[in-house]
Amino acid sequence: MLTLMASPEQAIQLASSTQTSQQARQSVDSPAGVGSLFEGSMRTVHRLREDIFLEGDEATHVFEVLEGVVCAYRLLSDGHRHVVSFYFPGDLLGYCCIGSYPYNAQGLSGVKVRRIPRASIDRLLEDRPDVARRLLKLAADELMATRDHLLCVASKSAESKMAAFLCALSRRNEDVGEDARHIVLPMTRIDIGDYLGLTIETVSRTLSKFKRAGIISLPRTTLVVINDLERLEHAAEV
Repeated sequence: MLTLMASPEQAIQLASSTQTSQQARQSVDSPAGVGSLFEGSMRTVHRLREDIFLEGDEATHVFEVLEGVVCAYRLLSDGHRHVVSFYFPGDLLGYCCIGSYPYNAQGLSGVKVRRIPRASIDRLLEDRPDVARRLLKLAADELMATRDHLLCVASKSAESKMAAFLCALSRRNEDVGEDARHIVLPMTRIDIGDYLGLTIETVSRTLSKFKRAGIISLPRTTLVVINDLERLEHAAEV
């Protein structure tokens, strides 16, 4: 899950690790994480902009993102959309939901997810207190990320919001061993605006302003190159 105002431990990282004789008791803090304990769970593929689940559906499964990026969103009574967060490969979504899902989940591109039955997790928790502690930590991280998101949207300027968003994507790249200065945007300007509480015009105008200032380059609409990370981080704190 993307977090705007902190650099917390990555929730769950997907990795193709070598099988070992201790796999059945694998530490949930390892690179493969909680999802690797459910290798036999069904994997499903979803097309561009296809919903994985809808708000109000019974929360019978937890989903691990294996490929692609998932957008969690809610439709408001006035018809507007609010993007709750973006989930990347290795992230879990739906594990904090009780009873029903409080938001919709949609792939921003073609995505592959692992569908983990909640009943399977409940059974595992009975004899794996380490898994219970890990899921509790993940829930706390998601709560913190949600709090920071609300604070950012409510109190920051458009430039500060956009800078915080780009810095968050940069930190995520660094956490998973990718180039922190080259950010591929799987989301559209509309997605970004619905996440930051900005119009598409403000998103485009702010990115153009950063480009003119030399802070970033925009080789194409789906790629941001950070030229001056220090100035971007300063803008995020204003």
